[in-house]
Amino acid sequence: MIAADQGNHDPELLVDDHRFVVRGTDDATDFVTFAYRYRSAARRPYVSTLVGPSGRNLLECPPADHAHHLGIWWGHGDVNGVDFYLEHLREDMAHGRIEHVAFDEMVDDAPWFGFDESLEWLGPDGDLMMTERRIVLLHLADDHWYTLDLDSTYTASVDLTFGDTKESVLPGLRVAEPLVTYGGGTMTNSEGGVGEGECMGKPARWVDRSGARRGLWHKEYVEGIALFDHPDNPYHPATWFARDYGPLSPFPGHHFLGGGTLDANESLRFRHRILVHEGDVGTADVAGHYERWVDAAGEP
Repeated sequence: MIAADQGNHDPELLVDDHRFVVRGTDDATDFVTFAYRYRSAARRPYVSTLVGPSGRNLLECPPADHAHHLGIWWGHGDVNGVDFYLEHLREDMAHGRIEHVAFDEMVDDAPWFGFDESLEWLGPDGDLMMTERRIVLLHLADDHWYTLDLDSTYTASVDLTFGDTKESVLPGLRVAEPLVTYGGGTMTNSEGGVGEGECMGKPARWVDRSGARRGLWHKEYVEGIALFDHPDNPYHPATWFARDYGPLSPFPGHHFLGGGTLDANESLRFRHRILVHEGDVGTADVAGHYERWVDAAGEP
């Protein structure tokens, strides 16, 4: 499904000791449609692969310019003075880790794949600061588009203060170079804004990034990836961190909010949908996909 160049083999699920992977079958067993690395050398789990209609990864993971831009990832740069964002050690702040605890449930019912995961946000001494229940659900709906639903509930284990920092994403996404502005791509938001100047720091229901690229078997494609913010999310419509060179987040920490707090045992929930599509923002009817998601209550 979705990537014509992979031969349209039925997908199958592979789970090993560090990856949750949806891949092709038969002679396409090495073709990966979706990969979630829940145990790795990084300080957090992340989505490393989302294949587009071209058969190529729509994510940059990681780019050389930002080691913490791990495809699709979750993190915050200042939680009670602890950094849960950068990969490299820093001198001015202690580092924490986001640890996979367990998959409480898995979905393996093609074209549906996903999981319900328990995670812990641990301080530098292994102290529990926050728990997270993360639901990820992939729906390989069509040869021309599919969706990935993300649903995270964060529960404070102690009183938390979130710093006013842009070094944070709940979640963040880094698109592949052909989709970025200097690679010939286009960034468009739900309000008609185009490019960083009209999308960065602006409230919007969704942002789409699309571009042309060559597929695995030399066919030319236009493909894109859109990130939707659910109306029930705190601070909706989201104020976006949206840079021309690739990063995108509907909730860049509390950078546009002046910081925030979460009392012990209190929770914060965010729901988002990612739409992978053939065509540009108009031909793919990204706006229509968003409205249909909202009308269906957005439940994974």
